Amino acid sequence: MNMKTIIRSLVCTVWLVLLLSPSVTIADENRPIDNPDPPPVVYELDAIVVSASKIKEPIEDISRHVTVITADDIRESAAKNIIDVLAREVGISVRSASGNDRQAVVDLRGMGDTAASNVVVMVDDVRINASDQSGPSLSSIPIEQIERIEIVRGAGSVVYGSGAVGGVVHVITKKAGAIPPGAQIYAGYGGDDTWDTRASLGGSVKDIFFNVDTGIHDSEGYRDNGFFRKKDIRAGSGYALNERLSFNLSGAYYEDEYGLPGPVSRDDIGSRSCRTGTDSPDDTGESSEFRGRGEMDMDFGRWGTVNLKRGYVFRDNQYIIGFSPQIPRADQKDKIDEDIRQLDINYVKNYMVAGLSHMFQMGADHFKTEYIREERPDGPRKNSETESFGIFVNNRWTITEQVTINAGARDNTYDGRFRTDARKLFDGKKLWVNGNADKSEWDNSAYSVGLTWDLTPDTSFWGSWATSFRIPNVDEFAESEEGLRPQEGVHMEIGGRRHFGDFMTLALSLFDIRVDDEIYYSDINRNYDDKTVRQGIETDVSVNLTDTIRLWANYTYMQAEFDKKNTTIPLVPEHLASSGVLWKPMPAVVFALSGTYTGSRYDGNDTENNRYVKLDDFIVFDTKLSYEIGDFTTFIGIHNIFNELYETSAYSEQYYPMPERTIYGGIRWTCF
Repeated sequence: MNMKTIIRSLVCTVWLVLLLSPSVTIADENRPIDNPDPPPVVYELDAIVVSASKIKEPIEDISRHVTVITADDIRESAAKNIIDVLAREVGISVRSASGNDRQAVVDLRGMGDTAASNVVVMVDDVRINASDQSGPSLSSIPIEQIERIEIVRGAGSVVYGSGAVGGVVHVITKKAGAIPPGAQIYAGYGGDDTWDTRASLGGSVKDIFFNVDTGIHDSEGYRDNGFFRKKDIRAGSGYALNERLSFNLSGAYYEDEYGLPGPVSRDDIGSRSCRTGTDSPDDTGESSEFRGRGEMDMDFGRWGTVNLKRGYVFRDNQYIIGFSPQIPRADQKDKIDEDIRQLDINYVKNYMVAGLSHMFQMGADHFKTEYIREERPDGPRKNSETESFGIFVNNRWTITEQVTINAGARDNTYDGRFRTDARKLFDGKKLWVNGNADKSEWDNSAYSVGLTWDLTPDTSFWGSWATSFRIPNVDEFAESEEGLRPQEGVHMEIGGRRHFGDFMTLALSLFDIRVDDEIYYSDINRNYDDKTVRQGIETDVSVNLTDTIRLWANYTYMQAEFDKKNTTIPLVPEHLASSGVLWKPMPAVVFALSGTYTGSRYDGNDTENNRYVKLDDFIVFDTKLSYEIGDFTTFIGIHNIFNELYETSAYSEQYYPMPERTIYGGIRWTCF
């Protein structure tokens, strides 16, 4: 730990001592510090989020644009997987190289080609972003088991460290509560010979909560060699020793097999028959992943609460790209082994001063990764080990009953070791010979200041200024220009939310992001010489037209440019929009219809905006009808109703087509 980190630790300790001193009035642990009369349930403000600062706090206390998607929202939508759910949200662009969620990327606020490394994805407080450029394994998240999704847009580096640039997507899965044991069985079938089955069991026995969930997915896919098969099992338990001490333990295992059909040329992308073909009929992959999480909550009453989390992610991925029939299949596999360990400690204290409630938070996190990639049996071996340690502080001050100010700071240290090993022949045997190790060390800081103003019970405003940073990932280090540096960003945002009774909710946000030394890949990984600038407007509205009909819509205008060249950042659409209707003609029937528009984008390899043809804009409509009969719910849906031909990404006019019209249906049985 360097001197700067030690100084910051001492400052945090002094702050904590001052807050615990007798001169401060401590909040009665039995007296709520927030307004005891919450707004009506129909308001979004009732939702509780964790992602913004790793603690539970109302949306109105967060000085950024936040969206919470509940399990009911997901169940009543026309979405088939988590990608469909996220694609309809304001400011989000989704890209896929396979037409399913196996190789999908979620882009928040125009991060473009490097969104996989610039948007943090969490599952039950465990970061699942890969150490390389492949992105988080979204396909390992079963949509049927999502309790809610929290989307916090903008810089999150104070709390989450490296990579929280475009924002944070936090998926919270369903857990057993204080209820008798219950079960759920789900089965579905759809186009491309796609089968889905899932079963779960959960509940409580005395003071112990438990849940078990497992599922199988099997699809031939939209394209030749586009098959995708996966299965997973999850389990968790919790135990409350008393009112002040509780424990939680959970784990998930996932494995899959998938085809790699590769891109389609410009000549073939417009043909319904040619776009489903492949030039790589034998390229395939298989992977497995284990996620584990242990948590302990300690409540010290007037002295605050402490939360301790330990998380593990172990991944193994083997794949063949460029299969040759002249070489045994086993000798053509590239292999990736990745081990991630993380530790989080979070201290929170609510306190009263001058009759107003305030909050102090101090946390620390430690990440360690071991990453090995073997490029075929006789190829080189990339061997990396990284370690990151950060401490942060947050404070929220209630200035008046309507105005709240929050501020935070982080200091982060990073150490990385990178080595390329070679396999050489010794006495007739091939042995690994370690290469020379390259080391990188950085000390990064992040800061944030925000304000929220509840002008009236129905109208609120927010504003924030924050910094972000992203450290190069192991792939970027492996093939990089000399002197590759972390990128640093400055973010500004203002916005507001207005409720018109129970009839309508309207939200509007304006943002400005400026990033220095942004990391990108062309023929080699390097930093942009030019600063990147992203400016935009996000707006969304929800209208309860009647007691049975709800309308919703959102729109995003985005300018993502290189500051001096005035050219547009590739793969970032200028316009995004979604709208839909939810109709419940009777309590047992739900009809959902939605449409998502994505504007044209520049090719992923066209930073000059003059080398390749732009990707066309497109609009996709989805619908679903469900009917509940006692413990059973049946449903039928159509994805891409009007059979639109579209693609979400392309590089040098090599396109990755998305599926055409798909019809699916199924049944769900729930027993509690």
